[in-house]
Amino acid sequence: MRSRLVPVGVLFCGSGLGCAGDVGLSDPPPGGGDHLRPGLTARVEVAPEAAEVAEALGWTDGVPGAEVRAHRIGTDFAWETAVTDDRGTAHLPHLAAGLYRVAAYRPLSGAESERAGVSALASGQLLEVAGAGSARTMALAPNRTGSLVISEVYAPSPLVAELRYNFHMYFELYNGSARTVFLDGLTFGIVPIVDIDAPTVPCSESARFRKDPEGVWAEFLHRFPGEGSDHPLAPGEAAVVALDAIDHSVVDGRFPDLSNADFELLGSADVDNPDVPNLIEVGVQPWFHGHGLLFYIGHSLFIANEVDTESLHRVVWSLPAGDDTMLRIPAADLIDVVSTERGDASQDQRYERCDGVVHGDFDQLGGGFLLGGRELTLSAQRIPLPGAAGAAGHLQDTNVSAVDLIKAPVTPGRAR
Repeated sequence: MRSRLVPVGVLFCGSGLGCAGDVGLSDPPPGGGDHLRPGLTARVEVAPEAAEVAEALGWTDGVPGAEVRAHRIGTDFAWETAVTDDRGTAHLPHLAAGLYRVAAYRPLSGAESERAGVSALASGQLLEVAGAGSARTMALAPNRTGSLVISEVYAPSPLVAELRYNFHMYFELYNGSARTVFLDGLTFGIVPIVDIDAPTVPCSESARFRKDPEGVWAEFLHRFPGEGSDHPLAPGEAAVVALDAIDHSVVDGRFPDLSNADFELLGSADVDNPDVPNLIEVGVQPWFHGHGLLFYIGHSLFIANEVDTESLHRVVWSLPAGDDTMLRIPAADLIDVVSTERGDASQDQRYERCDGVVHGDFDQLGGGFLLGGRELTLSAQRIPLPGAAGAAGHLQDTNVSAVDLIKAPVTPGRAR
C-alpha cells in the first residue's frame, strides 16, 4: 500500500492540546504600547464585516479587554498572553524571533451580548515575529450561532502491547440550533493534508488545496444513513460517532466505552456493532486496510450537507508516491469545520510550517493541542458560549479552533 499525503511519522507521532490556563500574562505597556517595540504589538479591532457590532459596543477605535495569545512554533505548547488597553492595543515584549500562532479573543458580558447580539469575537493567524519587534492588526469576527457543530474530538494513538491502537477514536456532533436537525445523509470527512513543509509535499504544492476559499478537499468521505427523517437530533443534544462502537475500556481502563454510540464508521474488514447504525463510505476510495476512516490530531474534520460525490469538482494530484484524486466539498455545503493541533514540539522541530490546513473562511487557526499518545483520558472539546442567558448551553463557534477548543476529560454524548 503506497504512502499517504504526509509522512507516516507525521500521522502517528504524539500530539498535545493546550488549556487556557497554560499561559503567562503580560500587561500592556504604559501609554497603550501603540508603537513598535521588541516582541509583538497587536492592534485588535472588530472586523469590517461586523461594523454594527463595533457601533453597538462603542468599539470603533479598537477592542478593549481582548486577550491576545501567542505560542512560538517549535516549542511545547503554552500561551504567552496580554490584554488590550482601552484603545485595543496589547504588547507581548518577551517574544523571541520566530513563527507564532497568535489568537485574539474577546468574550462578551451578558450586557454587552444583549447590545451587540453576539457572544464572542475572535481572530487567529500564523505570523513571524522579527528580532526587532513586530506589529500586527487583528480583526475579530463574531461567533456563529444556531448551527450543528463538531463538539468533541477524541483521537489518541497510543501503543498497546507494542501495537498502535486507534480504534477507540470518536467525534461528537452537537445541535446548537433551536430546531431539530436530521443527520440523515450528512457528509463527514477529513482534510488529509497536514500543514507542514514536508520534503515530499512542500507547502507550495499543497497550497491550492489548503487555501481554497471555494471549499475543502478530501478523498475519504462517509455519509450518515437514513432516508431524511430517521436520525433526529433535538436542540441541545449530542450524537457520538465512534470509529468502533465497542467497549474499549477492556483493552485499557483509560479508554472509553463506546458500545452505546449513536453511529459508527465501518470498513470492509471492521468490527461491527449490529445495534449501532453505520456511516457509509462514499469517497473516492475506502480507507486503507478495510477500516473506517481514521482521524488524528493535526487533521481538520468537517461536517457537510449531503453531496453527490460524482458531481463534485475533482483533481488528480500527482505525488511522488502516486496519484491521489481529490474532491472539493463546496463552501456552501459546509456546516462545520474544526482543526485540531498537536501540543508537543517534535513535528514542528522537524518540518517548517505552512499557513494553515484550510482557508481562513472555514477555520483560521487550529486548536486543542493534545498529546495524542499520552493523554488517553482527554479530548478536544468546544467551550460554552459566554454572555447572555440566551447562549447558555450553546457552544462557541468563532471559526478559530485555537480559542473554541480546550482539552478536557472525555465526555462522549455529553456536550459541555
